[in-house]
Amino acid sequence: MKSQDGKSKAVKHFYEFGPFRLALEERLLSSHEGETIPLAPKIFETLVLLIENKGRIVKKEEIMKRLWPDRYVEESNVSQNIFMLRKILGESPRNEQYIENVPRLGYRFIGTVNEVQEVIEETEEEALASVEEPAPKVQKEKPARPEAKISIAVVPMVNETGDPAWEYLADGVTDSLIKLLSHFPQVRVIARSLVYRYKDKEADALKIGRELASDMVLVSRVVAREGKLIIRAELVEVSTGWRAWGEQYQPQLSDIRKLEDEVSTNIAATLHLKLTEEEKKRLSKHETENAEAYQAFLMGRYCRSKRTGEGYQKAIEYFEEAIKLDPGYALAYSALADSYVSYDFFGVLPPWETSTKAKAAAINALVIDDTLAEAHTALACVKMMYERDWSNAERGFKRAIELDPEFAHAHNWYSHFLMAMGRIDESFAESQIALKLDPLDGSINQYLGWHYIHARQFDRAIAQLEKTLAANPDFFLARVTLGMAYEQKGEVEKAIEEFKKAYKLEKSAVVLGFLGHAYAHAGNIGEAQTILEELEELSKRIYVPAFCIGLIYTSLGQNTQAFKWFEKAYVDQNEWMNWWKVVPELDLLRPDSRYTDMLIRLNLQPNNNLEDK
Repeated sequence: MKSQDGKSKAVKHFYEFGPFRLALEERLLSSHEGETIPLAPKIFETLVLLIENKGRIVKKEEIMKRLWPDRYVEESNVSQNIFMLRKILGESPRNEQYIENVPRLGYRFIGTVNEVQEVIEETEEEALASVEEPAPKVQKEKPARPEAKISIAVVPMVNETGDPAWEYLADGVTDSLIKLLSHFPQVRVIARSLVYRYKDKEADALKIGRELASDMVLVSRVVAREGKLIIRAELVEVSTGWRAWGEQYQPQLSDIRKLEDEVSTNIAATLHLKLTEEEKKRLSKHETENAEAYQAFLMGRYCRSKRTGEGYQKAIEYFEEAIKLDPGYALAYSALADSYVSYDFFGVLPPWETSTKAKAAAINALVIDDTLAEAHTALACVKMMYERDWSNAERGFKRAIELDPEFAHAHNWYSHFLMAMGRIDESFAESQIALKLDPLDGSINQYLGWHYIHARQFDRAIAQLEKTLAANPDFFLARVTLGMAYEQKGEVEKAIEEFKKAYKLEKSAVVLGFLGHAYAHAGNIGEAQTILEELEELSKRIYVPAFCIGLIYTSLGQNTQAFKWFEKAYVDQNEWMNWWKVVPELDLLRPDSRYTDMLIRLNLQPNNNLEDK
């Protein structure tokens, strides 16, 4: 029908619900503010079908027949369309405003819908154009609507080979997938420490997803059949229990990286994630193309995760092997540096040896890839732990956090640094960020207890460390730290028991130093003196952290001898000296001018706030 001015009149049909308007002819979804929300064809058809049958249960079979009349598809295709629709409409499984899931049957549109018809005048050219190539109207530029993130829990791969030797592979693939999926800006990946609670436990995907408040759960397992490895993976939608994607692989060890890439790519396709070229480039980037080097790296990472003296020793060997196989492996260099630094807290290797090796590894990592947050963190740790180059250490931690704000251990180490500076409130803030990013990570939880001790909040320290040890009773450093907390609270007998338990885990001179200090504190001078003599004799043959011997002399009230050993610890680059400013075991030495002199030599300023804590 044409008007007198030559324009034709067309009737447009719309459905309006909530803040949305669905244009049927143009196949567009828009908000009432005029923002166009693109829909894939099958998702558009799914929405129309549900709205046309509002209030009625639309069975899954009906949806499949309507959308895919000429070919066979699985129910997971319907599940995926519904999942994406809910994401677009801002829903979650616990907040169904428009689409109701009816278990084992189908879906029902429960939102209020208004059907609208509008008569629109358009020229003949416009009418033809709208028929030939429907296109959205040009809208004024508006701020992008924040896109709802899909949450995914990557459950630890189950090792069903019957051989514990493959645990490193199961954990390695799990960790790599967590990292790869974290690169998707539309995805929120549940923290590693949270999903690892389910390792070696019987729990189905739906239960895990509900407990973690996750939209999707990725489950996988590795089995051995006729001498070959088979890896099965599937993505499960928690709200429906339907399988959104699944695949079986029979990889060679040299193909593990390709498998990880393929799984992450398939998940991105299943969830219809749109990636920029930069994001695609980052996802396809491999730290190494050498399969053997990658295997060695996975083994090293697996050993390091044990957080034991033996674990760190083996991790160092594996990371060195990875570097030998691929001298351009930046991530292996940074992991090697981190392992040296962390192992130093066990007091086994002399710092003048580890500091050189750790620094060389960290620098090599940065020369190869200066965008690697792990490498900046490693070098910052070297600056803090051994060189006491405080300004450059802080600069390094900040750069690491700038490069990867979600790298929990950068925040955790930066918290260590801030505590050394006596910036207690800032240290706590960084520790909380680290904990939020990885809530059940053992090292991060242990450090929070350590923070509370140095902030003189001993009850909080004890509660935090007992919780940490409940999750892992054999965590050596947490056991030592709990002993420190009990002693500072005045429960010295409990402290002695904790130090003894720690010594059973690791025959470390560090523990003996704290145990001797506690014995002297309890008035058991004979036991303290025995440990002191043992450590002094031992120090003539092997490396013994001088700081630990100084601790015992401090508790015995022999300050001159204490400062003699603390001087040696300073020269040896002993890492425990870096917290000289805040260590509660040294509170009795603070009035001594030699204590202040050491502060100055460490480039630290007296902290008058500690007395207020």
